Amino acid sequence: MDETIRINFVSRNKWHKIIQGFQSEQIEQILEVRYPNGTVAGIICESQEGLFYLNGKPDVNYRSLQAAAEALIKCKASA
Repeated sequence: MDETIRINFVSRNKWHKIIQGFQSEQIEQILEVRYPNGTVAGIICESQEGLFYLNGKPDVNYRSLQAAAEALIKCKASA
């Protein structure tokens, strides 16, 4: 059976605790990804350019929210 993740918006007043290597003006939104049991899998940041980054770090970008979420879950599963 497939498990469903939940993706929630992170309020702008909490962004300073999350983003690393970005200016807040470069960010469109920050999303928190949770497993079905409620634990946090990680954070996805969307830039003004429409690229997605994992855990607030600009190391690797993804072209879609789905691709970023899949990478985040796969990364956590292999850890």
